[in-house]
Amino acid sequence: MKDAAMQSLPNAPQSAAVASAESDALAIQALEDRAEQRFVALRAELATRGQAEEATRSPEFREWMAARVQTDEAWGRWAMAMDALQA
Repeated sequence: MKDAAMQSLPNAPQSAAVASAESDALAIQALEDRAEQRFVALRAELATRGQAEEATRSPEFREWMAARVQTDEAWGRWAMAMDALQA
């Protein structure tokens, strides 16, 4: 029965790949969002002291930028899985 179901859904493995890639990308996006929130909070704190420009030299800024790269990579994997599904 399982084999018959898979035959009727030729894109099932690829659909699973898309779903997995999307799930991963959303989780990584959430990590980026939290990193951004930490940066924004730090920048606001520094702004109260007239030092907002210092925020871009902080570990919070570097962590946020690194998280953005990871998010871009994760959504890239999702896009490639989507392309494979449509092929």
